[in-house]
Amino acid sequence: MKRVLIKNGILVDKHNDLHQVKKDILCEDGLITDIQDVINDENAQVIDAEGLYVSAGMIDIHMHNRLREAVMDVDKLGVYRGVTAMIECGSAAVDEADKFAAEAKAAKTKYYALLSGHSEHGFSKDMADMDVEKINPTHYLECFDRYPDIFLGIKVACSNTITNDQGYALVKKAKSIAKERCLPVTVHVGTFPPDPCGLVEFLEAGDVITHTYHGKEVSLFQKDGTPKRSFVRARNRGVLFDVGHGSASFCYPVAARAFHKGFTPDLISTDIRLSNINGPAYSLAIVMSKCMAMGMNLLDVVDCVTYRAAKTYHLDMLGEIKIGKSADFTFFDIKEVNLELEDCYYNLQKVSQCIVPEKVMVSGGGESELYQCTEGYSKA
Repeated sequence: MKRVLIKNGILVDKHNDLHQVKKDILCEDGLITDIQDVINDENAQVIDAEGLYVSAGMIDIHMHNRLREAVMDVDKLGVYRGVTAMIECGSAAVDEADKFAAEAKAAKTKYYALLSGHSEHGFSKDMADMDVEKINPTHYLECFDRYPDIFLGIKVACSNTITNDQGYALVKKAKSIAKERCLPVTVHVGTFPPDPCGLVEFLEAGDVITHTYHGKEVSLFQKDGTPKRSFVRARNRGVLFDVGHGSASFCYPVAARAFHKGFTPDLISTDIRLSNINGPAYSLAIVMSKCMAMGMNLLDVVDCVTYRAAKTYHLDMLGEIKIGKSADFTFFDIKEVNLELEDCYYNLQKVSQCIVPEKVMVSGGGESELYQCTEGYSKA
């Protein structure tokens, strides 16, 4: 589709003051060209969004389709679940850069990656091959320079079960490399050691802590939900905090206490993979719905997966409903439901409103394509 007119949608874009307002959007050659209360254009293909919310295309900044598990059709994690762009978070490696780039270009979903900060080899080899001294910064920089529109930073999973005693050294090495290209580092915090209070001291504005609300032994929070001082200082200097739900990294009691103290996430992501698509992660929309059930509002959860996500990873054309930006959209409903959704620790949360993607539009190369959302949590 070259020229598209979206009619009657309820627009949701906090950054651009579109606070659930009904407007029309005209798109041409893959870009947003006009936003008005009413637009009529006989030459455009019309998408009637009556009764649906329309956001900028949702971005899942933390997913995995290249771990030890079988690889899926990546679009089942993307466009068919209401996500227009996603980031393979640390399970793409330097020596697989060409292969990943080919996969990214073939996907319907806009598919990016953070390079593994554990090893220059594939994640399945990391445990055996992980050695900070074997990481050659030149190889990473060459990869960033060869594919600047695909590789967006570095991810280090700092957990005793993954990095053993090398967590601090790997984060320091990743930071030194990423700073050469002004790219962010994402750090997974999990099983102690290393101590997350020490890890966060290496991070600067624009870097990301993921798995913020895990329920493991050493938390980012005091028992009453007050964030530890290291993380207050980190947020004040611009470090960002991501949900990163996953299979073992989201705990309702931890999140609820932190939310009550005002420490809500900057970013929301799934950490989705083959092993948790049928629970407890399900989809980005379900993780957003869980956050709403704990007190976040619609504008904020959408902002976490659109504008903030795009800004964090320098995806400058994405994340906004604004003239001149890419015509990527998620069309969704909010259904009244009576669900109990699980976290990663067998706790249940009552959910009365659920975000349910209906379709997405993805643009590129001067064209826009529409996809119906067919994957996700069936109870919703």
